[in-house]
Amino acid sequence: MRIALGCLIAVSAILAETPAYDQYGGYSAVTRKATGWFRLERTGDRWTFITPEGHPYVALGANHAGKFLQDPKQNHEILERFGGSREKAEAAIAQAIRDLKLNAGEAYAPLLDSLKPRFPRIEDVSFPRNEKFRFDVFDPKVREEIRRHVGAKCRAFADDPWVLGVGFADQPVWNVRRMDYFRSLPATAPGKQRYVEWLRERYRDVKALNAAYGTNLGALADALAPFQAGTDLPAVRRDDPEFLAIAADSLYGLLRETVRENTPHHLFFGEKFMLRLYPDAVLKAIGRHVDVFLTQALILSPQRPPEWQVFQPAGYRREFELTGGKPMIVVDWASPFSLDQTYETERGTVKNERAASEDSARWIDAALREPYMAGVFMCQLIGVHGNDRWFPTGRMKRTYLRDDGTPFAARAAKVGAAHTSALKRIYEALR
Repeated sequence: MRIALGCLIAVSAILAETPAYDQYGGYSAVTRKATGWFRLERTGDRWTFITPEGHPYVALGANHAGKFLQDPKQNHEILERFGGSREKAEAAIAQAIRDLKLNAGEAYAPLLDSLKPRFPRIEDVSFPRNEKFRFDVFDPKVREEIRRHVGAKCRAFADDPWVLGVGFADQPVWNVRRMDYFRSLPATAPGKQRYVEWLRERYRDVKALNAAYGTNLGALADALAPFQAGTDLPAVRRDDPEFLAIAADSLYGLLRETVRENTPHHLFFGEKFMLRLYPDAVLKAIGRHVDVFLTQALILSPQRPPEWQVFQPAGYRREFELTGGKPMIVVDWASPFSLDQTYETERGTVKNERAASEDSARWIDAALREPYMAGVFMCQLIGVHGNDRWFPTGRMKRTYLRDDGTPFAARAAKVGAAHTSALKRIYEALR
């Protein structure tokens, strides 16, 4: 396949307005220890990556381009914008990267092949089976399956210096649904045995357990059989996160160990989390294992636009503290905008392109003023959703490119300028 010439661009070329960048996008005016791999370093309160050549680097990327263009089952909509031409589509992606002043590839999807030797990326690894939360992490057979699968994936990029770190496919349910899964397991399941052992330690008496959980068990051992708890009861709401933290500690310990064994030079990022949906105890458990904590731009409310339009520092700082002070990357943020006029929905105000782009610029500035923020990745570079599925059809977008393949100019200008300004401020403060 002939690769579009426009895609073969180094990070340093994109950031040409300030030529002091190494090939990975690191700020060459500041020199740290070079190891040949990406690593983390804290200078005062400020966390940054250090490139393989030994220079500070903050990751600015965008998602939803590579997999949708490379996958024949998903690329029809994008190719239609460019008359069916893969070369024109790749050239448009390269131009979007230039305009937005991005210095990183995708965060949790396969990066476009032609960009892999040009952009640092987060390498995404899947779990062996697409079962979301429905696997018993305490089961030795399941653990061995995870170890084999993840180990093989990691070995495939173990020698690639362009990998920022290793992330995992979404495991979006760390709540009562995952606990109901453990309660539904049979007596022979290791996860069920671990759960009942934990209940014994916590209650010791079946009457106390029945009173707390709304059950009618004859003995504590009866909990080994599948049972249902009153999940709206205070004791259950209090207890479930504590056991979920034990499960998270077990899973993340396994993942970290497997990553370290099979790609020892690369950082461990864990999974992408929606912070408002996870118990504090789980976040604390995760923080004990990850080098960088990944999150979406969803923190304080169930309504998406306010989260995407306004950076909420108090929420992020709280999660930073909960995870033990681990640096953070927001891997999925956007600011929805109207295709015509500002309008109201039950999810909030949707502003026009220019106003929403100004919101985006303020969001980037505010996020990267947080010293623990090591990077931000836009949700949609080119996208395939068309008009956003959460809003009235035909009225709203959150991508960089229009349906005809041309750019949203105001969005590109504002976001690109915000990226340039933020990097300049961060890097100059390190000199």
